[in-house]
Amino acid sequence: MSGLTPARHLKIALLLVLGVVLAGTLGYMHIENLSFSDALYTAIGMMSTVGNVVRPLSEAGRTFTIFVIITGVGSLLYTFGAGMEFLIEGHFSQAIRRHLMDRKIATLRNHYIICGFGRVGSQIAEDCRGTKKAFVVIDEQERNIQSCIQRGYLALQDDATQDDVLREAGIEHAQCILIATDDDAHNISITLSARHLNNSLFIVARANHDETEAKLKLAGANRVLFPYALAGHRMANLAFQPTATEVFDSITSVKSMELAVKEVTLSRTSLLVGRSMAVAQTMIFKHGITMIALKKRAGSITGPQPDQIIETGDTVIVVGMANPLQDFKQKNSQ
Repeated sequence: MSGLTPARHLKIALLLVLGVVLAGTLGYMHIENLSFSDALYTAIGMMSTVGNVVRPLSEAGRTFTIFVIITGVGSLLYTFGAGMEFLIEGHFSQAIRRHLMDRKIATLRNHYIICGFGRVGSQIAEDCRGTKKAFVVIDEQERNIQSCIQRGYLALQDDATQDDVLREAGIEHAQCILIATDDDAHNISITLSARHLNNSLFIVARANHDETEAKLKLAGANRVLFPYALAGHRMANLAFQPTATEVFDSITSVKSMELAVKEVTLSRTSLLVGRSMAVAQTMIFKHGITMIALKKRAGSITGPQPDQIIETGDTVIVVGMANPLQDFKQKNSQ
């Protein structure tokens, strides 16, 4: 019993109480020929040491009552102790908090799911909060989940490779899943499950070894990243082109209060559709926005080519102040 959790102790205690009540009721019905209600009344009375009986008991009934009193009082005391342990250790409040969190997760739409809350996952969560994106964290480690709760994040302590866990995180309604565990086998398994459960989901997966990239893409990942390789490239760029790197970091940082970068997929009602990049650049430049790239629906990405015609469904990458960019996205996006 010592290895059981307080919640498990409480469940066992309640089962013991119900077992004694049932055994006492059936015993009095058989020994004293009492009706079910009279037998139940007598059993509960003896368990609580009140001693109420509907009529004097026979010798066999009195012997049976000794058994009911001893086992009944013992089970009630055990239940009381288990209940106090459950309350004192905060499991009751945790259960309520878990229920409230589950309800919040169930209402999420177009949110992000972060699998793994290590160094990479925690940074992703911080950036999501900085951009005010709704997200859910899934991690197996209790200390990581407690860290999420302390920061006010929605979180699930479970195995993200399980389909039921991904469904609980709202995979069917999610916009993107970011798989950032340090186990490549887990990342591949999560990617397979996520793609199976939501075919339109955008999947970004972490790879820790070179040979994992091809497997993750075959599993359904849209993008595969190598955190250590990215860190190495950034350090090299800071050494070779410090000013250019600092400018790029400033416009892509979620903490930037000046410039920001945003990608906008154009709707058919956008005024930019049907125009060349040169004309579109002139139209938006007066609002303090600069177009730095265009991604065609086919997937190709080009720089600012003056004669390139913009079409419905193309994605423009623009740089500017946060408020003008938000207005631009509302007027032109799908």
